[in-house]
Amino acid sequence: MDTETAPGTAARSCAVENLLPSPYQSLQVGNWVKLICGASYQDMPTVRRLAMLYALAGVDCIDVAADGAVVAAARQGLEDAVWLAKRLGDRRSASANYGLPWLMVSLNDSEDPHFRKAYFDGAHCPPDCDRPCETICPTAAIQFQAASCGGVKPELCYGCGRCIVICPLDAIEAQSHQARPEAFPEEQLSQIDAVEIHTQTGHQAQFEQLWQRLQPWRPHLKLISISCPDHAQVVPYLQTLHSIMAPLEVPLIWQTDGRPMSGDLGKGTTHAAIRLAQKILQAGLPGYVQPAGGTNGYTVSKLLDLGLINNAPSASYLNSHPSGLASPQSGGMANHDSVLVRNTISGIAYGSYGRSQVQPLLDTIDHELQPWLDNASLNQSSSGQWGSSEPDTAPAAPWQRLDHSALGQGLALAQQLVGQLKMDRHFLPARYG
Repeated sequence: MDTETAPGTAARSCAVENLLPSPYQSLQVGNWVKLICGASYQDMPTVRRLAMLYALAGVDCIDVAADGAVVAAARQGLEDAVWLAKRLGDRRSASANYGLPWLMVSLNDSEDPHFRKAYFDGAHCPPDCDRPCETICPTAAIQFQAASCGGVKPELCYGCGRCIVICPLDAIEAQSHQARPEAFPEEQLSQIDAVEIHTQTGHQAQFEQLWQRLQPWRPHLKLISISCPDHAQVVPYLQTLHSIMAPLEVPLIWQTDGRPMSGDLGKGTTHAAIRLAQKILQAGLPGYVQPAGGTNGYTVSKLLDLGLINNAPSASYLNSHPSGLASPQSGGMANHDSVLVRNTISGIAYGSYGRSQVQPLLDTIDHELQPWLDNASLNQSSSGQWGSSEPDTAPAAPWQRLDHSALGQGLALAQQLVGQLKMDRHFLPARYG
């Protein structure tokens, strides 16, 4: 299929190229989008493919586990996106890393539901059990080779806990862990752009200790995100955290963690995150507010109904707020005091819902792209490299038949979600814009 852009598209693309926001500018405009791969999710092939698809669709940030191998897989996914962008007919300078998402890793200051794995001994399961745990697992982490012979594949589990509550024998437990910054390879600090700290009201001492331990990380970071669930005292708690961190030289996001790891369960899961976002906005905390935890395809329409989304076009907003524009002299950062207090959300993070939209297609996408790798598979995590030329015996490339390929379907689904909040930042051909 011909992937050339329609007449006039190239001119239009050139006209908007200089207006395409960086991740930081997306925060200012209010159309920041983050993909959450999972703070405990360590399935490296899937992380790589998710990073590839959603980078092409235009997300601003990809949040992964603080695991060196997972970070390397995500980085490889971004390289894959750059390679594919050139073949998708895009005229933007993807090869120069312009507009690529920031890579974020998540840490916890204490026990947290995002940092756990399910565990059980399949030998204790009765042979006649219907195994509802296996059916309900969203990542197929629970696998049985035979009756009473199975368990949880840790790298596939991201800690949603659905199996724990559905087990008829109460035989499944959650094993919590703490993501320690000291365990992250020092030589890979340059590969991450942002860090998110998961905390809870009342954990001031634990947070302060973790913040001090992050001292070696800070020169590498472009952004700090604080994820916290609702609580009667959440506002004064976040105010205390801001005092601990001040002064900050990078943007700060308050991630309003509504109903964790639930966005793929139904429309109503988004309400808790929106309510908490409203509370933080009304409190006037310095920083950007971004809902997460239960966000899904219904979130944007609900936020619009509540007047919590900035409707101004990106170019209009940036032109009318020159003091908030990033400059080379500021390292891409603006004068935060002039832009931090807002009455609308600055973006949305999608986790389980965003992953569920494309997950069924990932294996087929892998198969479609396989001929264009040099003796390596996408399933080999970061070891695979793209071929420099098309193989002689390869079928028609999937980017040449987007309307009839799993790659095209995955890109369309990712852009459909990202495009609810932004329409002007992605690497896809004009037909998807």
